[in-house]
Amino acid sequence: MRPLVVRHRILIVVAVVIVAIGGLWWTKTIAFTRSSPVAFTAETFVYVPRGDPSDITPTVIAAFPFSNDEIVRLVAERIVNTYGGNRSEYASSLTIKDTTAVAGKVVYARGRTPLSTQRIANYGAEALCDLVNAAVFAHTGQARVAFMVFTD
Repeated sequence: MRPLVVRHRILIVVAVVIVAIGGLWWTKTIAFTRSSPVAFTAETFVYVPRGDPSDITPTVIAAFPFSNDEIVRLVAERIVNTYGGNRSEYASSLTIKDTTAVAGKVVYARGRTPLSTQRIANYGAEALCDLVNAAVFAHTGQARVAFMVFTD
């Protein structure tokens, strides 16, 4: 009789732990974050410090005069137009910030699984790259923005 009671207790504890973790995941308490950098450079994946002669940050800023909140909204709209979905879900999952190491921005995504979070970050970086390239091309006749895709 004793082993049966111990076995039931173990099963109850395991079930409670699984329900607790599932509840936290379902309510988005457990979330993952990923990022994708967007570099404003002439060469793909080249380190260009701010202030370098090939830094086109002033050109990008002149051609793309939006606040980060407006950029997130525009990026979310571009993702919806390209991949479908709901703009408000993408906008609430994305954050776009300036970088200090190189000329560019970093797209941060927050999601429920690592894969979907990285996918949203990559979609956001691609959309931001397209938007900035379109603005810079309209302003200067050259599109010089690249982004890096990380799969991990």
